[in-house]
Amino acid sequence: MITTPTEAGVKFIAKHEGFVSRAYRCPAGVVTIGYGFTNGSRVFRAFWMERHGRKLKMGDTITRADADAILRRLIIDEYGAAVAKQIAPTESHHYNGAASVAFNCGPGSLKWRWAKALAGRRVSESARLLRVTAVTANGRKLPGLVRRRDEEATVIEHARYGSSAQGLTDSAKDEVKQVQEWLNDLGYDAGRIDGIPGPRTRSAISAFQSDHDLTVDGIAGQATRAALIRKLDEQNGNTAAGGGGAVGGVGGYGEAVASDGVTLVAFLQAGAAIVVVAGLVWGGYWLYRNRGRFLNRRVPT
Repeated sequence: MITTPTEAGVKFIAKHEGFVSRAYRCPAGVVTIGYGFTNGSRVFRAFWMERHGRKLKMGDTITRADADAILRRLIIDEYGAAVAKQIAPTESHHYNGAASVAFNCGPGSLKWRWAKALAGRRVSESARLLRVTAVTANGRKLPGLVRRRDEEATVIEHARYGSSAQGLTDSAKDEVKQVQEWLNDLGYDAGRIDGIPGPRTRSAISAFQSDHDLTVDGIAGQATRAALIRKLDEQNGNTAAGGGGAVGGVGGYGEAVASDGVTLVAFLQAGAAIVVVAGLVWGGYWLYRNRGRFLNRRVPT
């Protein structure tokens, strides 16, 4: 039975979660760093206490090397252990794909139909089921979640990691459009909602970052997206503890939805240069993972 991830498996999860070096607050206000690490994680908390003699707080930073080491240990001890128990995989790519789902959706996802099929070695059936599992929020299909589930299913079924898509895909454009809508709603002029992170959109992101004590780089990474969601909640009178309120018309915190921290490569309008834009932070189960498993209600599959 496989009980540890391969290097490809760790990198796959890291790519989807996204790395942030400076502590920020998730949409629920929980201090977060690295690949979504919080004081709620036993593995991360032990590391941080040993290193600093206290819990994580705002202003703290982490190196990518430390984050990579913690991520591997966290996968093994907090998610891979659940994969081993529920699925007992005998192939590394089965373990890696299942661990990514568990990291994203919580250990409870390992009791869903896709996982039962994988445990029964019905691999093609498992991949088919996974591709349509946990891809919606408030009844709306989210392109980032669709992409992540598809890539996880491809890992499980074919041991192939990562997307072969080139350029700015339709799902990537939809994610950029959402950021543009959020910025415009908050009074930051991102221009036309066209799904292209051009100069005007990057300028709006930079202005928002400057106003909210974020690293000013014009890239809507995890910390920036979390801040956008918090400001939208504040503007719309929503709270993380409250149920069902949609953020930007998409992910309600009260509804248990999967998250997507996948990194996407988008072409810029000017010069077709490339910028890395972290994937959207969505709803309840993003908060589940980042608040140390405080929310454990999932959509049925």
